[in-house]
Amino acid sequence: MIKLRPWKGTKNEFEVDITVNGPNGRTLRKRIKAPVTGRSAAERWARSIEQEMLVQLLAPEPAPEKPPAPTFTEFAVIFLDLCKANRLAENTLMNYEVHLRLYLLPVLARRRLDEVKPTDLTAIKASLASKARGTMTEVLKTLRRVFSVAIEQKILAQEPVRLDIPARIHKLPIAYSEDDVKALLAAAQVLGPDYIAMVLLGIDGGLRRGEILGLQWSDLSLARASMTVRHNIVRGKLGVPKGRTEEEVGLTRRLAEALAAIKHQRGPFVFSTDAGGHYKEHDIERWMHRLVTEARLAWHGTHVLRKTCGTRIADGGGGVAAVASHLRHKSLQTASRYIDRRGASTRAIHALES
Repeated sequence: MIKLRPWKGTKNEFEVDITVNGPNGRTLRKRIKAPVTGRSAAERWARSIEQEMLVQLLAPEPAPEKPPAPTFTEFAVIFLDLCKANRLAENTLMNYEVHLRLYLLPVLARRRLDEVKPTDLTAIKASLASKARGTMTEVLKTLRRVFSVAIEQKILAQEPVRLDIPARIHKLPIAYSEDDVKALLAAAQVLGPDYIAMVLLGIDGGLRRGEILGLQWSDLSLARASMTVRHNIVRGKLGVPKGRTEEEVGLTRRLAEALAAIKHQRGPFVFSTDAGGHYKEHDIERWMHRLVTEARLAWHGTHVLRKTCGTRIADGGGGVAAVASHLRHKSLQTASRYIDRRGASTRAIHALES
């Protein structure tokens, strides 16, 4: 719409008032003195300005300027908060925090996420030169996870650099032999019934150390010879098992008898403190140290009990699938890492010749 008004009382000069309404609800208005004289000339000039305003109004609005990507230090806080909100496992959270604090932030602290360069990766790898290969692999996996979360949050469009992560080298699994198991159980007989139950929960039940500590009487059905793995102690805190699923595991006769022998009323946990609470990881390590010292065996940690369970199943003819089922592994490849293959060829030849 165009309106003409005489300019300050003159006859041949005009002020034009132009209003243009767009289809998206936007409106442009311009009031200006026409640079020409005469009503007809002023109106023609106003029409040309109206067309320019209409083109301007129909043009797409410019996209808002995207804020710069946060620095690595700024996003590290956001990243850990998101991980906590998603209720990641305690071990995973701790590993992310350690990798960020010790290895990634010292190199990338002030670098913006979209400005990470290959030279930065070289610097990170150089700082890990004295560490194990597996440590480098896990640190770079954490960096990849940081980038993937930034992409999910629409902060990055893609990874700023190509991450060449070396494959982790898995050590050969070590399990106790049949003679070692007999020595371990003999030592447990000397130390007491709690030690017998703990050993059997590992070598028969296949439980992880945190699952042994988190096992509650309500998880057991001795009449049905079964237990449901519902709890796990990690970093001293009661949580859910690895894999976040509840699964039922069968009990051997001797394991069921060992658990019945230590039945108590101190608290809900099978291994309860005098106050009725649960023990922590360092406690089970202390018990295991006493056992291997008494049995005169080499120290292989506490996870060796679970690997011994997997090896015993495989040696008994159960196969990798049976190991995966009893140890609650989702992958047969993972289950295969719980079978001690030392002497497997000799055992295979013996089976073939028998």
